[in-house]
Amino acid sequence: MGDLRSPQFWLAELDPYGNPTLCDGSHADRKGVEQAAYLLNRLGLSGTRRYACAEVILTPVEAKPHGANEDAISALNSIGLAP
Repeated sequence: MGDLRSPQFWLAELDPYGNPTLCDGSHADRKGVEQAAYLLNRLGLSGTRRYACAEVILTPVEAKPHGANEDAISALNSIGLAP
């Protein structure tokens, strides 16, 4: 895996339950997120959306089963779920 620039700062749109969706691309610091929010507001593009700053820590990941139900996976793959 290539270099993981971490941490990253993202403008995140919040749904009604407070769940974030990252938007706008990553920034090196919080100031970039604040500027993005300002620009959206000034251009009239934010409407009633709620935003937050999300600090994202990226780490490499290795796929591991951790107790996955292998019988269920095999059954799904046998009916054509796997490509």
